Amino acid sequence: MKSRGTKKGDEPLSKRPHLEPSLPTDPALYSGPFPFYRLPSQLGCFSLDEQRQYHGDARALRYYSPPPTSSQGPNFDLRDGYPDRYQPRDETVQEKLDHLLHWLMEHRGQLEGPSNFSLRGPGWLAGATVTWRGHLTKLLTTPYERQEGWQLAASRFQGTLYLSEVETPAARAQRLSRPPHLRELMYMGYKFEQYMCADKPGGSPDPSGEVNTNVAFCSVLRSRLGNHPLLFSGENDREGWNPSVCMNFCAAFLTFAHNTVVQDDPRLVYLFSWEPGGPVTVSEHRDAPYAFLPTWYVDAMSQDLPSPPKTPSPKD
Repeated sequence: MKSRGTKKGDEPLSKRPHLEPSLPTDPALYSGPFPFYRLPSQLGCFSLDEQRQYHGDARALRYYSPPPTSSQGPNFDLRDGYPDRYQPRDETVQEKLDHLLHWLMEHRGQLEGPSNFSLRGPGWLAGATVTWRGHLTKLLTTPYERQEGWQLAASRFQGTLYLSEVETPAARAQRLSRPPHLRELMYMGYKFEQYMCADKPGGSPDPSGEVNTNVAFCSVLRSRLGNHPLLFSGENDREGWNPSVCMNFCAAFLTFAHNTVVQDDPRLVYLFSWEPGGPVTVSEHRDAPYAFLPTWYVDAMSQDLPSPPKTPSPKD
């Protein structure tokens, strides 16, 4: 394990006896009982518009509208509009956790205050892991994944552990060399959603419009896996493996990460890396290129919360 960019006087990771240098991923090691898992509950939501701009509301929410039943089945043309009415998201823009951080910043007082969202009082956020659900999905499937590795950057700030995916060189090469037929297949998936969703409850889908993959509606959820409170946003859809193995490994990784990321410093990044067939390893870095918590978020969260308005007493 390498230790890079540490402050003068900091003890490198390899010198800390309580830290393990790696985390094994063999499924047989995680086949025990299913760990405690609290079903996710929604804390809030946010939307991204056609320009990928953040809005702290549900404007991008769409509603399921089943197609008319007939013996012939739905008459969907999933190629309709490609490529003329297609605006794909710019995948070269690495958004990291920024949109979720906007939501956290807006709701900081509720997350840190007593009783709000039933988060068991002040300080709940300080003990939580914040990430996208898709990142958790990569962890869940790691014991069974045989083709694609991953990298997760981790930083601790005000006690909270933040996890943000880093695009691996292999993933970048695959994205840049994506053949045209795969791009069209991706479009067809979004087109199917357009056929199945309406802008309002009870409404009818309008498949004549543009397919714009910048638009997104995101729920913000809280949960707990083992001893680890989780706050995450996004969607995942995986199946076919032993769920106990997946959840036990994810819990083990969170423990490994919390025990490794011990310094509370948003500029210090611990990069967890994994390739199929090997263990999860970690290296330590400072600032670019792996630091991912933006200055605007760090500055805003470092400010004291305004005092709540005084409630007049009966004598006032």
